[in-house]
Amino acid sequence: MKLLGYVLLLLNLLAGAAVVYLASQSWAKKQEQNANALRYYLQKDGVPQEGAAVSAGAADDSTVPMPVSMGKGHTVDAVTLKFLKDHFKGTETGTYSDAVPPASRIAELIRLKGKFDGVYSAKGSDTDKLAFLVGRYSGTRFLPGPLVMLADTFDERQEYKALLGEILWPSGTPKKLKPEEVAANAKRAKEVFDAKIDAAINKPVAGKYIEDIAAIDASKKLLQESEIAAKQVADDQKIAALAFKAQMDEVLAGTKKEVDPAAMAAFFQFVGDPKGGTDAEVKGKSRLAVDAVRASAKKLHETILKTGLTANDEGDRKRRGTILMQCLDPSEPWQKRVVLTVGMTDYLAGLQDRIERQPDYPTRYERLKDYQLIKFFEGYDRAKEQARDLDRLLARQVELRVAVEAQAAKAEGLVLQRKGQRDAAKAEADATEATLTGLVAEQDAVEKELFALQTRVGAMLRANFDLEDRVIAAEKLLPVK
Repeated sequence: MKLLGYVLLLLNLLAGAAVVYLASQSWAKKQEQNANALRYYLQKDGVPQEGAAVSAGAADDSTVPMPVSMGKGHTVDAVTLKFLKDHFKGTETGTYSDAVPPASRIAELIRLKGKFDGVYSAKGSDTDKLAFLVGRYSGTRFLPGPLVMLADTFDERQEYKALLGEILWPSGTPKKLKPEEVAANAKRAKEVFDAKIDAAINKPVAGKYIEDIAAIDASKKLLQESEIAAKQVADDQKIAALAFKAQMDEVLAGTKKEVDPAAMAAFFQFVGDPKGGTDAEVKGKSRLAVDAVRASAKKLHETILKTGLTANDEGDRKRRGTILMQCLDPSEPWQKRVVLTVGMTDYLAGLQDRIERQPDYPTRYERLKDYQLIKFFEGYDRAKEQARDLDRLLARQVELRVAVEAQAAKAEGLVLQRKGQRDAAKAEADATEATLTGLVAEQDAVEKELFALQTRVGAMLRANFDLEDRVIAAEKLLPVK
């Protein structure tokens, strides 16, 4: 081969090497571009909703099935575990994080449920568990727990906070719950929280949302009817109190001797009578009406706790999962993991959803404060009128008691006087009896003496009669002249 041939061969080899180099560089660049594009879509849309979890012992070069839809109909079916770990780098630390990256949102939620159960079980007491789930009070400031932060409505939030006990004003301290109440509320809060996680994990139940709304509306209607009935009882009680007051004023003024029993009975049927025979008579209509309102409010509380625990549709299911992960831990590594799991689009949508679902608290607070003030003054006015009426009744009863005590004292004096008269009469009767006994004894003696005298007179008469008979007989024996 001539020198020119060797030169041309060398040039061909160099050109082929250049082509191979350029082709490899183009492939590597294309792979890098594809990886960057995949990272972009993962950061934008997050990992898929469904999918299996990554095995904890898998090698970095193993393939993880994870379909990701990219632009122009292009879809990536799988990625390497190393790529996934690089994508979630910096999110391994934290209470709920893990070294194994998530390949789907559902897999992450299932792992998260087990992790949360471990954190919850590590809390020492029922009080700590309840405070961990619902929140706690720092003075009058409420520090919410994850369950309260997951509430979709104001009413739901208030029901969760009520598990801690109502705030006692003006001290601003929580109501002290009994140990058994704390245990029951902690268990109930955990059940509700588990149901919320399950609602984000499990597929939606068709029609359940409509049933929940209907149940809440029915409970609210029952509460409204109870409040209306209680207001009517309050109005009727005011009428009865005014009638009772009018008669009491007449009694105190001296124009009437006593209150009409019917008016008194009409008043006491509202305030109750401790000596009544039935529970309704003891409590009275007012307390029964209040009990009915409390029972309706408790039923609404239970209904709210039992409803809203199932996703309405697939979009609501994704929303619940996103918000649940956002609310668990505010730390930067965990929030970064949440962003990479659900994607920036859903992460921002979750934040916006939480903002929109929160009411205007200052306005809501002012309305609630006004409502509570109205209820307080209405109850205060009724209680004040009742107190005045009962005070008048007490004054009248005191007057009657004083009169009865005076009459009893007078009767006691008369009894003592009659007792003295009885004793004097008894003494006189005893003396008369003794005199009569002596007279009877004397009369007996006289009668005995008179009887003896009569006996002697009789004997003398018989003797005279015998003598007369003998004289007559002797005269018959005399000779006749």
